[in-house]
Amino acid sequence: MRRTRASLVTAGVTTVLALPILTACGSSGESPAASAQTPSASTTSTASPGTTTSPAPTIVLAEFAPYHPGAQAITYDPARVPAGADVAVVSVRDAGRTRTALAVRGLPPNQKFGAHAHANACGEDPAAAGSHYQHRADPKQPSVNPDYANPRNEIWLDFTTDAAGSARSDSTVDWTFGDNPPKSVVIHAEHTATDPGHAGQAGGRLACVDF
Repeated sequence: MRRTRASLVTAGVTTVLALPILTACGSSGESPAASAQTPSASTTSTASPGTTTSPAPTIVLAEFAPYHPGAQAITYDPARVPAGADVAVVSVRDAGRTRTALAVRGLPPNQKFGAHAHANACGEDPAAAGSHYQHRADPKQPSVNPDYANPRNEIWLDFTTDAAGSARSDSTVDWTFGDNPPKSVVIHAEHTATDPGHAGQAGGRLACVDF
């Protein structure tokens, strides 16, 4: 299949993002570059019955676009997250741990963003993604208690773009997703607060990636 410029860019982002993670976790899955055949793609697989191997990594690669049915990466604020910017998300589960990484390209340079895994899928309304995904759920929502809203109990992926508008971040937690895993990664306007009463807050929702 002939790749477009966009698919080649996204494949490059995903390769740079995923290969160090897959190597570090000892994954023997297919190279993520091999799955990057279109500008928007998502792959995940499950081990065959009877095997003891870890689940294959989940890989999402897409270009941001305004909301439309079926969109995998949505921008709600094109000034901060331009349509056509590239995004890649990779999650690897192994030995009771989960490592998640996020890479972006084509955003405004030298700007701070927050990012977290969220409980629900993206939608036309930025609020559709729901609250942060928490391993131990805070009984009081929205969660602003640092005992629950912290990078050990949630997946935080804050980043700052470089002079070219690119960035990469990752999170490692000592648990794996249960029967109800996170459905999206939301990019926010600010780095995430950690103080009581504000913990987990990161400003407006600029974009969302179904995961």
